[in-house]
Formats: sequence, C-alpha cells, structure tokens
Amino acid sequence: MSSDHVARGTALLFWSKVAGNAGFFVAILILARALGPTGRGTIAFITVTTLVAAHIASLGVGEATIVFVAQRTEARGELLANVTIFMLVAGFLAGSLACGALIALGDARPAGLGAPELAVLACATVAVALVEAGYWFLLGANRIGSVALLTATASWVYPLFLVVILSAGGLSVLSAALAWTAAETLRALAFFGLAARGLKLRRPNLRLLIEALRFGCRAWVGSLARFLNFRTDQILMGFLATEAALGIYAVAVNASEVLLYLPAATATALLPTLARADVGVRTEQALRAFRSAAVVTAVAVVVAALLGPVFLPWIFGERFDGSVTPFLLLLPGAFGFAAMAVFSEALVAGSSPGFSSIGPTVSLGLGIALDLVLIPRFGASGAAAAASLAFIGGGVAALAAFRHRSPFAWRSLLLPRRGDLVVFRALAGPLRLVPLKLGRPG
Repeated sequence: MSSDHVARGTALLFWSKVAGNAGFFVAILILARALGPTGRGTIAFITVTTLVAAHIASLGVGEATIVFVAQRTEARGELLANVTIFMLVAGFLAGSLACGALIALGDARPAGLGAPELAVLACATVAVALVEAGYWFLLGANRIGSVALLTATASWVYPLFLVVILSAGGLSVLSAALAWTAAETLRALAFFGLAARGLKLRRPNLRLLIEALRFGCRAWVGSLARFLNFRTDQILMGFLATEAALGIYAVAVNASEVLLYLPAATATALLPTLARADVGVRTEQALRAFRSAAVVTAVAVVVAALLGPVFLPWIFGERFDGSVTPFLLLLPGAFGFAAMAVFSEALVAGSSPGFSSIGPTVSLGLGIALDLVLIPRFGASGAAAAASLAFIGGGVAALAAFRHRSPFAWRSLLLPRRGDLVVFRALAGPLRLVPLKLGRPG
C-alpha cells in the first residue's frame, strides 16, 4: 500500500509539474520574444534573487513543518499559524536585506535594476515566502492532490498577465516583474486557503516554533544548498557575465529542468510517507524510488539530447542559438540530481537532517568553485558544465551518506525489481490517481 501511494503521489506531482511548467514555459517564451536575451536576463536575475532570498529566510522551518505536520495531527492548527506568520516576517526581512545589498553595490549591480525594480523584488520575496509556507503544510498533511492542483494551474496566471500587458501596449522589465509578483501573491492566497480548509486555526505556539527551528536548522543547510544549486550560477552570471549571456543560459536551464521533474516529484512524495515508516521499509522505499527515477531520467536524457538542438532555436528564435550547447552540457547532471533529491529527503524523513545536508552542500561548494573558474572564460557553457559536475558530485555524496546511515547491498541500487514497475504504471495511467481525492486532508 505504501509503495502504491508513493507511486501515485509521484505520478500526480510529476504530471501537475509538467502542466504547471508548461504555463511557466509560455511565460518564458513571451519574455524571450518580447525582451530579448538582455531583458530576459534581467527578469531571470530578479526572480532568482527573490526565490533565493525567500528560501534563505525559511531557516529550515519548511522541512520541520512537513515532518511535524505528518507526525502531529493534533497540532496542525498551531503549525499552520506558526509557519505562516514566521514566513511573512522572514520574507519581509529577507526582501529588505536583498534590496539593501543591491543598492549598496551601486553601479556594480546588474544593469536594469533601478529603484522600481528593487521595490518589486522586495514585495515578491514576501509573496514567495508565503507560497512556500502553504506548500510545506499541505505536503506534510499528505494533501498531495491540493499541491498538484495548484502546481498545475497557478503557473498559468503569470503568462496570462503577460499577454494582457503585451496586448495593452508593450512589455517591459518592470511590468513583467510586477506580473510575476501579482501571480505569486495570488498563488500564496490559494495555498493558504486550501491549507486552512477544514482546519481549526489556533494561536501561534512559540515553543513549537522553537522546536521546529532546532530541527529545521540542521536540515536547512542541505535544503538551502540544494535550492541554491539551481540558482547561484544565474546570480553569479549576473555579476561575472553580461545580461545577454545570462538570458541565453536561463533559457537552457528552463528547458533542461524538465528532466528533474520526476526525481523532484519522487522525493516530494516520499518525505511524508517515509517520515511514518520504520527503518527497513524506509530503505527499500528509497532504493525503489531511485531505481525508478534513474530509468526514466536515462530515457528522458536521450530524448532531450536528440530533440533539444532542433527545437530550442526554433521555439525561442535565432537570438537564442547559443542556448543549445549549455542545454546539452546540463543533461548529465540530471542523474546526480536524482540521487541527491531522493536520498537527501530519505535522510530527512529518517530524522537525520544533518546527514541530509551533505550531498547538497558538496554540490553547492563544488558548483560555486567551478562557476568562478568557468563562467569568466566560457560564459553560459561554463556555467552549464559546472552545474552538471556539481549535481553529480552532490548525488554521490548523498548516496554515500544514506548508505552510511542505512546500509544496503550495492546491487540493490540498480538491480531492477518487480515492485519498481508501480511507478511506471502510475505515470502511464494518470486517471487512476482520482482515488487520491483532491484536497482531502491526510
């Protein structure tokens, strides 16, 4: 039953991610066509900085909320109040600090970031922080259907706003940033509304918040490192390369991230389930999840390598021909990401948040070192090569940490078993996921 549930949750999250990111892809296409590589690079810097600031501000409360909500059903009202208020305050502080730091840089900050753009960045950070608060709570409550529903639909609000602005007289960096902020605000309201449905809200519990911070800070290092692995290279490119080069790289990253949907969905579905499982079951579930994700990732990498060089220039235009090489260089990193995502989350679920940080931290440190060496010389291609090598290094480290805590035979890592097929059946038959009942509390 547990394997079937994880497989159904993985498939539901995977397909909702595909649907949601299709909307985001439309937004990227509109931005690329309307603003070109330079404008696309500026928007990429604003959105990435917003996401990083909000995630830094969480201090691990997100990981603790997922685990605590899964294990302490009687305290869910207090946990929702805690995470919402904490992220509201933390998001405001993080956004203000990020803007202050960029203002202090003066002419050294990326061009195109004036006072209006910085103000929007601060507001967007608060909205993103509240989105994460609602997401964490719903995931911990095992309300995978609610998470999937919002993931599949909310991302389409952003391109809708862009189309309206474009048709009303033209798109600029500032108006695109405002559209992003408005879309994230609506997403935050939707997440909170679903999280609070059927729940008796209570006053915040300071003792419980302190406990969450103590647990979460140990996992936060790894969670933050894993998150920064996606974003730091783009921030560094804002300072080490031109905005046009960042725009080229951002398109390559956005296209290649499709390969990471399944491993990410698998890890997300695993966490609340493994948090309630015993050691033996937890180890087997994690290995099964990795085997399934590795097979799908291998197939996806081959397809992407064949189709990417043809479709990227055709979709985004000749100005983005330079995205092809970085895209191809990013593909091998998908295997490392799969290992890092699955085994790091399994370690969090096994109450080993410190060990869960090893893989992502190794990946982040390696990535930054390689970025500083490769980006000035090779631009977008250097950033892509650094990202792939960093993911692979982090995946190996996460696997080693998991095996240290939960020993298993090496042959179990890749030797397929009949139970692995449950994930493929779930992916092939999304209509079977209806029994999960969207929005039903776990």
